[in-house]
Amino acid sequence: MSDKKELLTVILICFFGAVLWYLYCDSYDKLYTVGIVERKQIGLKSGTVIKFNYSYNGRKYEGGTGIGDYNIKIGERYIVEFAKDKVDLSKALFYYPIPDSVRVEIPFDGWKEVPSELKRYHRKRMELFGLYDIMFKN
Repeated sequence: MSDKKELLTVILICFFGAVLWYLYCDSYDKLYTVGIVERKQIGLKSGTVIKFNYSYNGRKYEGGTGIGDYNIKIGERYIVEFAKDKVDLSKALFYYPIPDSVRVEIPFDGWKEVPSELKRYHRKRMELFGLYDIMFKN
């Protein structure tokens, strides 16, 4: 097989793998809470992953999300989206930062959607080279 065919095969496998992964993640009912960035973890191939902690029903969980093009600092707070039935399946929404000046009451069992008072801190999404908000109007 030529190098071009191998490259095309790898790209197609990665594309379909990503689509299947997103379909799997989107199949769960989602809840939202607040997560605090604890540390950065740098992988050789995976890039920088932010590790964060969040609570649900009185229990603490740890999650990780790729940093992408965001400038994230340890100790910052962000909205965390997680699966209601599989709480370990989570991601930090870096486009929903929560400033230190904002005091928010976090329900014991999470929010069904991002609260409107926190939506006003929404910043531009960096996915798809910063074109995400233009392509997918939220």
